Amino acid sequence: MNKFWLIILLAVVLVSCHKDHPEDLIINDHTANVTFDESHPGNLIPATFEGLSFETGILEQDINFLNANNKVLIQLLKNVGPGVLRMGGATSDFITWTGTERNGDTPPNSITTTDIDRLSAFAKVTGWPVLFGLNLANNDSGVAASEAAYVYQSLGSSLYAFQSGNEPDAFGPYTHHRNPGYSFNDFLSEWRGYQSAVQKAVPGANFAGPDIAFNTYWITAFTDNESTDVNVKLQDGHYYETGPASNPGIDYHSILGHSLKLAGLLQSFKASTSKNQPPFRVTECNNVYGGGKPGVSDVFASALWALDAMWILADNGCQGINFHTGIGLYYSPVMKENGVLKAKPEYYAMLAFKYGSINGRSISTKIDEADYCSAHTSLTNGTYSLTLINKNLNKSFDFNIVRGKNISSIAVSRLTAPSITSATDVTFGGSKVNADGTFSPSATENYTPNKTSFIVNVPAGSAAVVTVQ
Repeated sequence: MNKFWLIILLAVVLVSCHKDHPEDLIINDHTANVTFDESHPGNLIPATFEGLSFETGILEQDINFLNANNKVLIQLLKNVGPGVLRMGGATSDFITWTGTERNGDTPPNSITTTDIDRLSAFAKVTGWPVLFGLNLANNDSGVAASEAAYVYQSLGSSLYAFQSGNEPDAFGPYTHHRNPGYSFNDFLSEWRGYQSAVQKAVPGANFAGPDIAFNTYWITAFTDNESTDVNVKLQDGHYYETGPASNPGIDYHSILGHSLKLAGLLQSFKASTSKNQPPFRVTECNNVYGGGKPGVSDVFASALWALDAMWILADNGCQGINFHTGIGLYYSPVMKENGVLKAKPEYYAMLAFKYGSINGRSISTKIDEADYCSAHTSLTNGTYSLTLINKNLNKSFDFNIVRGKNISSIAVSRLTAPSITSATDVTFGGSKVNADGTFSPSATENYTPNKTSFIVNVPAGSAAVVTVQ
């Protein structure tokens, strides 16, 4: 058969096999056909989906950071919030609760009533509740109960839940808080001891767990064992795409491909057969573990990675995500530079997610160019928002959106930067975050179509949020 006619026949077969409005689909090397099933809206995306995670040690490291007087940070949080603050990290298992006010004699690696009160004031001003990590490494449930009682007294309704221990699956092999044979059953026994002590001190307290680093089996096991406890509000775990930061083979390409690690994490929390399974949240997350890597964690590639990761979690029914943040961490969405707090590329991904998902339900979305492109859809009161991400760095794609119903208006807001390695000059909706933390998108492309499908071109290494009515 003539090669020309063979190509034509193949094109006809491919189009005819697609069940969703085949007359609208386009076969082109530079086109990504997108369809979504609006008749079956899926999971509600919580208003508190986005969050930040902090090392507990930041409370003594920088008393002006999580502070009610830090107006720029407060504004930055309000731009993407309401959200959830998570206090934990490795320092939560090294820090000591004093139960007293901070003074000149307070030893290092201590947390005091002064620190908790400062955190409480900050949480109340931002409206972000706190998931608070207790020190499990010292295995002292009495001290934990005392600390929990004061945290509850100070934070009140701003307390989201308690968790016990940071990455306990690493206690044996990596952090050496326990012997090498430390198992899930060992952890569960200690966790239950903490829960019992804290509940006596704070009746009705809520809990989260197991807050694992890598052993996803612990998530399933925790849910199977604790899901009947009404005070277990959340199951949680951590997700870092790659690392360590010292690995010379890691570059920005390392975070832009399909994530097997994220797929494994999602599979683990879905593996439980419990009918009372609590929601799942990624309570600590970022791109390169070990503090992040310059040229990877702090450039525009991290924004595309973060935006796609948030949407994958939302599409799979997750409660939310907390990006790990702090002083001297290259992957921080917000970072102090020369004493000035600045929004970094990942923060712009958080803005794009907020504008593309607010108060919506995730809609099942299909795309036929999944290796380098992704598409995600949310529905809010009859309005659809599509987030289109092109992680191909060599060519732009025409995203052919097939709705199948008449479309009255289209608005496009873009997430862009001069290049994939740009650490500055990132914009969303044509705008940058102002020095005072305020943000308002200024450049939106508006279209008035009169058909059931449309095309949005997304240049290489960029993303767009498309609002459809």
